[in-house]
Amino acid sequence: MSNLFINRLVPIEDYRLEWNNFLVPDTTYNQTYKQNGKLELAVRPNDIFWYIREIENKVLLSAGIWGTKQSFANRLITTTQSEHLYSSSFWKKFSANRCLIPIASYFEWQMQRTGKKHKFKIEFKDKNSFFGGIWGPLPENLTWVTILTQTANGKTAEIHNYGDNKHRQPIVIRKENQRLWLNPKVNSEEEIKKLITQFQANDITTEDLDYEQTLFD
Repeated sequence: MSNLFINRLVPIEDYRLEWNNFLVPDTTYNQTYKQNGKLELAVRPNDIFWYIREIENKVLLSAGIWGTKQSFANRLITTTQSEHLYSSSFWKKFSANRCLIPIASYFEWQMQRTGKKHKFKIEFKDKNSFFGGIWGPLPENLTWVTILTQTANGKTAEIHNYGDNKHRQPIVIRKENQRLWLNPKVNSEEEIKKLITQFQANDITTEDLDYEQTLFD
């Protein structure tokens, strides 16, 4: 995925209806929600955004930074291939640190036959969609977060058609799997694989933001 997604901001009251043991550890969420003036927050690498995790049987709304800098990578890591969550000795250390990221849309670049790149907006029809991710600790009670990815469906593969991570898409955790996904005690590779499904073309709408209409269209 490209270096931009839209974090969906939700009224705390709605979250409490969904998660009856919901806690808000940081009062700045309400400030962000009110000051933003709308229900969406554009997030780029190193930006702070809001996500959901479970700590000591409590579901928490937490502030996280998108991306992590590690010695084995020459740039900020913003995504992690879900297939490596258990096969990689590094990522396996964080396999129980799973989280949900409220999402409205994200963006991908498509290479055209002309050599130009077009930016596509990929929006989820279900307004209660969540990316699956993992988190790790940072100083000052912050955390880093990366978004897990998987093989793309036909529609998103056609859009995301170039680059080192072409033909990939973020994973979206279905509603019926979200509670288990957050539970750190559920952490075998077999259990987690069952919770990861592939969103399909009919789950999204796409828009070419660089499309130029001509007389021949």
